[in-house]
Amino acid sequence: MKLRNKKWMLVAAMAVMMVLTACGDSSSEENKEGRIGDVLHSEFFDFTVNSVYICDTYEEYTPEADHKLLVSELTIKNTFNETIPMFDTDFQAQWIDKDDQKNAFANPVETMVSEDQLESEYDLAVDEEKTGLLIFEVPKDFTDFSIVYLEEFDNGETGNLYEVFFTAKEASESM
Repeated sequence: MKLRNKKWMLVAAMAVMMVLTACGDSSSEENKEGRIGDVLHSEFFDFTVNSVYICDTYEEYTPEADHKLLVSELTIKNTFNETIPMFDTDFQAQWIDKDDQKNAFANPVETMVSEDQLESEYDLAVDEEKTGLLIFEVPKDFTDFSIVYLEEFDNGETGNLYEVFFTAKEASESM
């Protein structure tokens, strides 16, 4: 009888471990890839790329030669348990360079082009949500992009990479 009880205890312990392991794995199954309008869930915040388009100029800002502007609207909501510092450079625009088949990227423009633009640095309070523009200079002959966020922790380690993929249309086509 004692051997039988030990076997059942071992089976029960294994079942509990499997359930707990499955629960632990569910966070690693978070959505890390998305499309326009999808909500992506990072360790610190949720974010959505609401819309994107490309244009030759935005308000009075003109990109350098052979470039155009990629205008993206994002909504970011703090889901962490404290205020988090945010930077516009937390997000990048990426594309595949056709010549060397590697990812190329751009950070948001440094110039404040519009009052609708996300600031270069700001704090996001617990449960606070902010919507604004990120504007990137990108090569004029590309239309397939992604907006990318990489989790970075205080200890210097990096976490998950989140990408929102899309084909950007000219402003007149997307409006």
